Amino acid sequence: MRQSILEEELRRGVRESGARWGTALAVNPKTGAILAMANAPTYDANHPGRYRSSERRNRAVTDQLEPGSTFKLVTAIAALEEGVISMTDSVETGEGWARVAGRTIHDTHAHGTLSLGGVITKSSNIGAAKTAARMKPLAFYRRASTLGFGHPTGVDLPGEVSGALKKPDRWSSTTQTALGYGYEVAVTPLQLLTVYCALANGGRLVEPHVVAAQTAPNGDITWRAPDSSRRVFSEETARKLLPAFKRVVSEKGTASRAQVEGLRIAGKTGTARKVKNGRYAPGAYRASFVGFFPADDPEVALLVVMDEPEGAYYGGAVAAPVFQRIARRWTGLFPGVADRFTASETASRAVTAQTPERSTPLAPGRTVALSAKAGRSGRRTMPDVTGLGARRAVFWLRELDVRPTLDGSGEIARQQPAPGEPLPDEATLRAR
Repeated sequence: MRQSILEEELRRGVRESGARWGTALAVNPKTGAILAMANAPTYDANHPGRYRSSERRNRAVTDQLEPGSTFKLVTAIAALEEGVISMTDSVETGEGWARVAGRTIHDTHAHGTLSLGGVITKSSNIGAAKTAARMKPLAFYRRASTLGFGHPTGVDLPGEVSGALKKPDRWSSTTQTALGYGYEVAVTPLQLLTVYCALANGGRLVEPHVVAAQTAPNGDITWRAPDSSRRVFSEETARKLLPAFKRVVSEKGTASRAQVEGLRIAGKTGTARKVKNGRYAPGAYRASFVGFFPADDPEVALLVVMDEPEGAYYGGAVAAPVFQRIARRWTGLFPGVADRFTASETASRAVTAQTPERSTPLAPGRTVALSAKAGRSGRRTMPDVTGLGARRAVFWLRELDVRPTLDGSGEIARQQPAPGEPLPDEATLRAR
């Protein structure tokens, strides 16, 4: 269920934004367990030769990219751990541009004087560059390396690359300030997500994994994934940073479109220029949003990356809405998340969250809504599956814990119970 939702919303996001491709992945920030992972476009594993190599890559572990503003978490962690700044210290960002280390740096707006928390919430490149410049180069490098950059995560998936983090003796005069806001460093999406997992869990870097355990035919566990987490920054640093990343996902932050009513989310947007043929290409960007929820005791850390979206290209406009739709649909799938919705949430919404509304394409210009909404009595109701392919209709009903009996093949022509009736234990579908 989680995987299918992630795939659906990622495909929708790529289609609506006109992006070349997208990748999304989710991890349990406490254990490192990979909850879901998707790429769009993707391929049919039964016929891989029919697809281009770019469509067969698992971009979450094989692609290296400059992260942009999502890397500001690394800058903030390093600066706090090195003791060169506090969350309330002032950083002058001027009128939206500044010369720092011989380079002109721009913000999207003029922010004037900001605290370090404000630098994060407003995503000030100038503020991040000036914060990075306060550190000794070797200290900044060691903090970033300790957080996992330049090293593989050790995930049990093929094709993982290490990313690229230059040593200080190879830095130019602008490298340190560029690192401050996520340039001159190459990371994989999975590497980046593990650092946000560390913020979520209080400072521990977890090793992501797909396989949690292996069992023998008799059910005995023969191998279990070891707890390989290690502390990479203090709980106090995590506690200080968390409010700023919560404010990012607010009306005053850059990720207001990632908000889910009643669910506290913390995270960060990223918008990074792309290099083509050795130069930053005009109009070519990657948009991203990475966050976790519930913010105060996270169960899920989730990253969305969109490559070269058309029109709007900021992470808050392109990637954050995809995150929001996934988070909203996932809430009922994690009891620990659903239990912590705020008191303002109604019983009807809680039921709907367990079996969220979907819009499934049937033909150009035609869709069918799939949901099990709560009626006036509070009971869930039977969705309308007519017009769906038989296999897809059976799949969705099983996800709703309904046992379907299918007569025929092709598209569903009739169903019993009818749409809107109380959700049954069993249903009969007739296809043509």
